[in-house]
Amino acid sequence: MRRQSEPRDLVYTTEQVAALLEVAWAYEQRHHIHMFIMIMLNTNARVEAVLELDKDVQVRDGLIYFDAPGRQQTKKRRSIVPICPTLAPWLEIHRGRAIQWRKPHPNAITGQTACRLGPVDSIKTAFAKTLIEAGLCEQAVDPAGAECWLPPHRKFGETMPRPKLIGIGSPNTLRHTASTEKHRRGVPEPQIETAAGHRGTGTNQKHYRHLRLEYLSDFIDGVESFWAEVGRHTDAHLRYRRDTKIIDLASARNSPSKKHNDVRKLKWCAY
Repeated sequence: MRRQSEPRDLVYTTEQVAALLEVAWAYEQRHHIHMFIMIMLNTNARVEAVLELDKDVQVRDGLIYFDAPGRQQTKKRRSIVPICPTLAPWLEIHRGRAIQWRKPHPNAITGQTACRLGPVDSIKTAFAKTLIEAGLCEQAVDPAGAECWLPPHRKFGETMPRPKLIGIGSPNTLRHTASTEKHRRGVPEPQIETAAGHRGTGTNQKHYRHLRLEYLSDFIDGVESFWAEVGRHTDAHLRYRRDTKIIDLASARNSPSKKHNDVRKLKWCAY
């Protein structure tokens, strides 16, 4: 059984982020998870804001306007965030919605299957599967606290029951992680709060601060410092490396001698 609520001190380490990105990029049908992780960790945005982000309308002049034109503002405010250098090339992959799933569509005439891009309304299931594949998981328990087991996969030659695994954390854990990492790197609290969409003080501060040259400059430095640390474990966050090594990464995933498999064995850790 999953937790009813997620503690706010639940965050991912840079090694775990690296494992998530590699697993997400290893499968074409999970590339939208990779994009989602990249945007979340670069911006501190809310999950719903990222899923609804339309690049043709909300990305311009080096800024991401998470509050789309015509959207009614709610208590969960959406921010204006500068595009960090590591994220910029990923936003150029395709037009329209930033998070689009490559859904397979079989051709009734040829019998072949092709993938078509489509919008994503919920990412929980796919993200949970990515967590499990990356090794960020634990065995589920029932309401009485007993461990949950699943029948063996007969087609894979299994003869013993297998543990029912659930991912540790959720898409919102990425938001907690982004905020925690900025604090660790000394980013001023007002900049973290602004990027997260929390209410500012004063009309000028709320509506015009993104026009200043120094807007969230420390925030950007903090984000890039975070990716530099992630880069010690993977290059899956670098667009220019992904365009030429997709096949190599998928092969590495199945090789026990590769570093990726070592990353997947990481134990859960929280700050």
